[in-house]
This record gives sequence, structure tokens and C-alpha cells, in this order.
Amino acid sequence: MPETRLQCLTPSDAEMVIAEHADYFGAGPSNTVRQDGATVVIDYFDKRWPLDIAEWAAEQGHASDSAAARVIAAL
Repeated sequence: MPETRLQCLTPSDAEMVIAEHADYFGAGPSNTVRQDGATVVIDYFDKRWPLDIAEWAAEQGHASDSAAARVIAAL
């Protein structure tokens, strides 16, 4: 399964992103999130999953726009 990483501003910000998306519709065996320090590790089958997470994290101020853009560009 493909994996991408979203660098958040702090470990607490990564925790907030995980909390928002761990039980989110679309999460499941094919789309998961986990934390590695200040990084959110996103495993995905559907490319919309990391796109939605990166966009949400940037909009909420948990990740910079450039960090979200790196995730989106990698897709």
C-alpha cells in the first residue's frame, strides 16, 4: 500500500490530525493514519485520503501550506 508523510508543526498538531481522521469515513484497512513524532504517516489506497488530510491539516493550522503541498504533489 502506498504511504506518504505529512509534516505537522508540532507533535501535538500531528495528534490532532490523527484524532480527526482515525475514525473518519474512509478510514479502514486501506486508508489509515498513524503518528511518528510531528509527522502523520498516511497509508492509502484512495488518493483522495491523503489529499483530504493534508488539506484539512493546512486549513486548521496544524501543518504549513508547503507541507500540505508536498503531500499533494507526491500523489
